[in-house]
Amino acid sequence: MESPESERIAAFFERDRFARENGIRVVEVRPGFARAEMTVESRHLNSIGILQGGALFTLADLAFAVASNSHGVVAVACQADLTWFKAVQSGTLTAAAEEISRTRRLSTCLVRVTDRDQELVALFKGVAYIKGTPLGAP
Repeated sequence: MESPESERIAAFFERDRFARENGIRVVEVRPGFARAEMTVESRHLNSIGILQGGALFTLADLAFAVASNSHGVVAVACQADLTWFKAVQSGTLTAAAEEISRTRRLSTCLVRVTDRDQELVALFKGVAYIKGTPLGAP
């Protein structure tokens, strides 16, 4: 994290209990961008021994949430989709979210999920509604 604001936003998202309980961590935040990582463990695998889709979605969704909220204003998801390209059984995955459009009320982000060899595992697109309230306000 480079700025105090980026550190504040990362700390805010450490309160995401679901992501934290699934071993997902935010590793970089800057305006319009976020990176999150997850080391694939046996708890993340489905019945055929590959990464469960919900685990992958959660990783990408957290990166999307951080990127769309990275300006310090609350944004909540209103649409998301994920396309899988590669099955994964182990290793560390990285989700890099980039805000590709931001209007007064909508943030649109693309999230590239890659493995340790930088191969594309999945592509996520999310749209968030910008509420306009400061992030962390009561």
